[in-house]
Amino acid sequence: MSGFAQYTLALCAILLLASLAGLVCEKAGVVNIGIEGMMTIGALIVAMIGSSINKDSSHVHNGSQIWVVLVAGLLTGIFAMLHAFPSITLRSNQIISGTAINILALGLGMFFATSRIFGDQGSVISTFYNPIYIGSIIPIWLVFAVLIAIGLTVFFKLSKQGMRYAMVGENPNAVDAAGISVNKYRYIAVFCSGVLAGLAGGVMITTVVMGGNFGGTTMGMGFLAMAIMIFGQWKIHWISLGVIIFAFLFTLGSRLGTLSFIPEGSWLITGSTIFKVLPFVITIATMVIFSKSSRAPAANGIPFDKSKR
Repeated sequence: MSGFAQYTLALCAILLLASLAGLVCEKAGVVNIGIEGMMTIGALIVAMIGSSINKDSSHVHNGSQIWVVLVAGLLTGIFAMLHAFPSITLRSNQIISGTAINILALGLGMFFATSRIFGDQGSVISTFYNPIYIGSIIPIWLVFAVLIAIGLTVFFKLSKQGMRYAMVGENPNAVDAAGISVNKYRYIAVFCSGVLAGLAGGVMITTVVMGGNFGGTTMGMGFLAMAIMIFGQWKIHWISLGVIIFAFLFTLGSRLGTLSFIPEGSWLITGSTIFKVLPFVITIATMVIFSKSSRAPAANGIPFDKSKR
């Protein structure tokens, strides 16, 4: 049962960081469907640095994963500028830009994972990192993710800068008329989104979800995070609830067979893949039921044109 809980809580950390990555971007009016690709870049950076630090399983500097993941987040934020420049400065289609990010990141991830440049496995890059827990089952990165969620809640609800930030996604022309740079806020939003997505990808490597190995992808977690953001209606408290529900259901689909009280050959195990589908079914149902009351930021996905003030 402890292994099941560890996997669920690790997924909570990953999905919360990735969902917040989508939120901070869309709060400023920039759609970021490139979260999956940015997570892949973050995971790749952690894998490359980790495999260089830890040459084999007998010489593992496990504590180094903390600064390695943070560096991966920072570098992914810089990588995210490849999405920011066409989306904000060139006013290009943000969906196309995000799709290009996903394709580029997948290509880089698969190339390095299979090229034997970082290790001789041929299909994965091994970092030999083991999860760091608080107690016996709570990943240290879950605490980190929860603190970020609380910090963002305070920022958006109580700070003047947070309210301006949110207004950039609601009414950028009014913000611009007040002498505030819309593009500056949007660049900051995409950078922060990249940092959070990179952290999410790095955390995948250092927890039981990937067990220290990078195989070229992040298993579609970025797209699942976007579904959670929609499920949560762009509100952090509902997103957090969605993270818990989705992580639990996804773990049921992946780890149901590890529960000792489930008889071997039970229909629950043979049909466990249905639990992987349920999170997406719940999202679609939620979107249909609350379609009239659902409201993304008003200027979300709309390039800002100063001349149309």
